[in-house]
Amino acid sequence: MTDIAEYYDKSWSRPELYNDRTTPLRMALLRRHLPAAGIATGARVLDLGCGCGEFSGFFKELGYEAEGIDISANAVEYARRNHPGPAYHVGEVQTLLPARAGAFDAVFSSEVIEHLFDVEGYLRSINRLLKPRGVLVLTTPYHGVAKNIVIAMSKFSRHFDPLGQHIRFFDKPGLDMCLRKFGFAPEVWTGFGRFWPLWMSHFVVSRKAHDV
Repeated sequence: MTDIAEYYDKSWSRPELYNDRTTPLRMALLRRHLPAAGIATGARVLDLGCGCGEFSGFFKELGYEAEGIDISANAVEYARRNHPGPAYHVGEVQTLLPARAGAFDAVFSSEVIEHLFDVEGYLRSINRLLKPRGVLVLTTPYHGVAKNIVIAMSKFSRHFDPLGQHIRFFDKPGLDMCLRKFGFAPEVWTGFGRFWPLWMSHFVVSRKAHDV
């Protein structure tokens, strides 16, 4: 059986072909909400699930001390070549612990949580990596009542692809529950892609409220 790292290395076999039209939307939201959350120039920011490195490079350009981590060695190799400057790591988030506990002012994790079996381990690890009152910015595909009805009526199998990589699906109450259970207090809820109530993804800014 292929292990998880091999699986994602295969999916990142051609990182130069990656193109997500929501990247500028997410960058615009980050430009607005990171300073508003008190993440100033020079802060240490971790791009968790960095893929080919465009956000790690973006954080570096904004003046942050940026680092990126991804389970795919192929993706990280591409990121190092094409977005140099940030420190990059290969592995799951847990591999940064305990050495980097309390090292980061902010963690950005975009379109990652929906791929994970161990949501608890992921959120616990982020909590441990953040300084007190640190900030987690998370995005994940949006599911609300109106959108779910549209999906059920028109494209259920395409959206909930039985062979796809997404294994978790979050509405606002479910995501809020997960964040609060593992020590985070959500402060900003919005979305991007399309229009509400058919957003493509949640964009959530949360504050580390306590250790877990």
